[in-house]
Amino acid sequence: MKSLKTTLISILFILFLVLATLSTWIYSQIDSALPQLDGKQTLYGLSDSAIIERDKQGIATIKASNRLDIALATGFVHAQERFFQMDLLRRNSAGELASLFGAAAIDYDSEIRRHRFRERATTIVSQLSATDSALLKSYTRGVNQGLKYLKAAPFEYLLLRQAPVEWQEEDTILTVLSMYIDLQYQDGKRERTLGLLHSVLSPEVFSFLNPKGSRWDAAIDGTELPSSPLPRAPWPSASSEKMAALLNHQSLDKALTNLTPSSLIRTKSAQSEEFPGSNNWAVGGAISATGSAIVANDMHLGIRVPNTWFRASFEYKSADNKSVKVTGATLPGTPNIIIGSNGHIAWGFTNSYGDWSDVIVLETNADKSQYLTPDGYQSFIKRKQIIAVKGQEAVDITVTDTIWGPVIGENAQGNLLAYRWVAHDKAAVNMVITEFETAESVQQAITIAARAGMPAQNLMVGDKQGNIGWTIMGPIPQRSAMFGETPTSWSNGENKWLDLLPPEDYPQVINPKNSRLWTANSRVVGANMLKKIGNGGYAIGARSAQIKQNLEAKTSFDEQALLNIALDDSAKFLLRWQNFILSEVLTDTMLAKHQEWHEVKNIIKDNNLSASTDSVAYRLIRNFRLNIRDQVFDIFNENMAKLDHNYSFNTIRHQIETPLWQLINQQPENFLWRSHDSWAILFEVSLEKTLSEMTELTTLENATWGQQNISKIQHPLSRAVPFIGQWLDMPEVALPGDSYMPRVQGQAFGASQRMSVSPGHEESGIFHMPTSQSGHPWSPYYGLGHESWMKGEASSFLPGPSKYKLTLLTY
Repeated sequence: MKSLKTTLISILFILFLVLATLSTWIYSQIDSALPQLDGKQTLYGLSDSAIIERDKQGIATIKASNRLDIALATGFVHAQERFFQMDLLRRNSAGELASLFGAAAIDYDSEIRRHRFRERATTIVSQLSATDSALLKSYTRGVNQGLKYLKAAPFEYLLLRQAPVEWQEEDTILTVLSMYIDLQYQDGKRERTLGLLHSVLSPEVFSFLNPKGSRWDAAIDGTELPSSPLPRAPWPSASSEKMAALLNHQSLDKALTNLTPSSLIRTKSAQSEEFPGSNNWAVGGAISATGSAIVANDMHLGIRVPNTWFRASFEYKSADNKSVKVTGATLPGTPNIIIGSNGHIAWGFTNSYGDWSDVIVLETNADKSQYLTPDGYQSFIKRKQIIAVKGQEAVDITVTDTIWGPVIGENAQGNLLAYRWVAHDKAAVNMVITEFETAESVQQAITIAARAGMPAQNLMVGDKQGNIGWTIMGPIPQRSAMFGETPTSWSNGENKWLDLLPPEDYPQVINPKNSRLWTANSRVVGANMLKKIGNGGYAIGARSAQIKQNLEAKTSFDEQALLNIALDDSAKFLLRWQNFILSEVLTDTMLAKHQEWHEVKNIIKDNNLSASTDSVAYRLIRNFRLNIRDQVFDIFNENMAKLDHNYSFNTIRHQIETPLWQLINQQPENFLWRSHDSWAILFEVSLEKTLSEMTELTTLENATWGQQNISKIQHPLSRAVPFIGQWLDMPEVALPGDSYMPRVQGQAFGASQRMSVSPGHEESGIFHMPTSQSGHPWSPYYGLGHESWMKGEASSFLPGPSKYKLTLLTY
C-alpha cells in the first residue's frame, strides 16, 4: 500500500513537473514574441543609423536619413508588431489560407485562386519602376529582419503549430490585392444579380428595382437623378414566359404557390446593413479656424484585433534634401502612409463604388470547349493550381481562363461567364501613393492620384494654403461604349475595355464656391464625370446628405467641429419610418386590436431620434424597417435564388430602399409577390415580429439599442480557441451609432480610424482608432487608445512624448 502511494505521488510529481515545464516553455515562447522596444539592433541594408521611437500608446516615430531606410525600418516594426496580420492578408489574396487553417479554407482558396493573384503579383513586381522596386526591396528586407530578431515566432503560430514563412516582395502586392477583395466585388455578384433581374423582369420592373437616384442624393456637384415610377402591370407579367421557362418549365403560378415564405422563421443578422466604405469631408481655408484646409476621414471596415491600421510618423530627407515629416496610418504589409498629413497636405479616402469590373457572357460551341471572340473561336486556357492544406494532402484544382479574364460560373440560362476586373491589370498596384509624403498642394496630390495603383477610392485632400479637392485615386477602366451594368457578350468586339483612363481625363472637383466637400460611398458626381466612373453599387446617400447638412449648418470649423460630424448618431434616415409607423401601422384599428401597442406608440414618439445606446425607439424603428423589407421581398428573393444560386439580394439591398418606400406607401395591388393578403397585415406581422425579437429576453422598455449593438471585437483565433479570447479580445460594450448616419458603428464593424487634421497645424489634429497598435496581448500598450475610440474622445493626431527608443545600426 505504501509502495502504491509512493508511486502515485511520484507520478503526480512527474506530471506536475511536465505541466510546469510545458507552461514555462509556452510562457517563454509568448513572452519572447514581444517586439524589441529599446536598445540597439543592427540591420543589414541601412545606409545610416535610424531611430524608432514609440510613445506610451506604441505610436511609432521612425527617423532615418532617406526614404529607403524609412521603408526598411517600417518593415522591421510591422513584422515585430503585426506579422500574423500581414501573413493573413497575403494568404487571403493568394488563396493560401488552407495551408494555415486546414480543410475549412479549401473552398475559399479555390474561389480566390481563379484570380491567380500570386502570379499576377510576381508580374507586377517585375515591371515596377526602379524607385518602387527599391522601396519594395528595402521594406521586404526590413520585414524579414524584424521577424528574425523576434526571440520566438508570433504567438499565433504557436497556437496553430506552424512556422511563419518569410516575406517576399510580391507579398506587399498581395496585401494591396487583399484590399481589392475587401473593397470591390471579386465574383461579379452584383452585376450577375442585376443581370438575372434584367433577364426575367419587364423593363419597367427592372428600372423600378434599380433606381438611378433617390431623395437622398447629395452629390458634391449638386446633380440629382430620378427614381423610377411604380410598375403599372402585374409583376412579373411581361416576362412571365421567361420566368416559367427558367423555373424548370413550371407555370409561374404553380411555382409561386409551391414556395413557402420563410422570412418568419429565417434568422437574419442584426448587422445586415454593413457596407464596407467610409466617410470623408473637408472645409477650405475660408471657413476654417486655422486658415488652412481641414480634412476629416473615418474608414469603415470590419474591426478585429489587431486593427487594420498601424499608426506611424516618418521623418527623413527627400531626394532633393528637403525635410519630410508625415504622420498618419500605415497598412502592415506595405511601406506607405495610407492616410495622413505632411504639413503641406492632408488626405483621406472613402471607397468609391465605381464600376471597376464587368461580367462577360460567353458564346460557346456545343460542348463548351471553345468561346467566340472577335477573332473567332478560341479554346479555354486551363491552369492547374495546387492548394496546400494543413494536416492533409494537397488539393489539385483547375481554373479556366479566357482572353478577358477567368471563368466564374454560369448564368441562369446556362451560359458561361467570364470576369474582367481592374485588379487583374498590371497597373492595379504600384507605390505611387508614396509621393503624397512630399506633395505640397491639392493640385499636386490630384495629379499623383491619377497614376496610383490601388483599389479606386474617393480622395479627399486639403492643403496649407486652404485649397480642397476631390478626385478618384486608382485605375479607372475606359469602355468602348456605355455598358457594364448587366452582363454582356464581348464576342463581336463592340463591347471591350480600351485602356485605363488617362490621368488628364480623371474627374475632379477643386475649391467649390461653398468651401465644402464630402463623400460617403454614394454617388459623388453626375453627368460626364459619372460616365467615367460608372455605378458599381453605390450606397444610398443618407450619410452623405447628413454630412452635407452638418457642414452647411456652420460658418466656421475647427478640428473638433469636424470630429463632431463623425460622431453624429442622429437618425435622420429613419424619421420618415418613424412617421410611417405612427400614421400607417399604429392606426386606431390596430391599437384596438393590440392594446399593448399603446406602449409602442408612446416609445417611438421620440423628438430626437438617434442611435444612442439608451434608445428603445431607435431599435424598434430600425428593426421594423428591416423586417418590412424582408416581408416585402421574401418571395421575390426565393424566386430569384431558385433561378440562380448566385443571386445575391445583399448586393442590391441598399438601392432597394427607394422602391421599398414607394411600395409600402402606395401599396399597389399589382405586386404579386407579397407574402400576405393585404399590406395592412404585412405591416402588422412585421411589427409583431420586431416586438417579439426585442422582448425575447427583456421587457420592451428595457430593450435598448445598446443591448443589440454590443461590440464584438475579436482576434481571428479567439473563436477557434475561445479560452484565449479573455486575453485577446476587446471588452464588450454597448455602442452608439449604426449604418445610415455618420457614426457608423456595429458589433465588429465601423470606423477603423477617425481623423480630423489641418495641414501645417498637426499639433491640434485629432486621431483615434479601435483596439491598439499592438498585436501582442502582453505588450505594455495593448488596448491603449481603444477607449478614446469607443467614447469618441479627441486624442492627439501626432505621437506623444517618446517612451521607448530603439536605435537601428547599419553594418
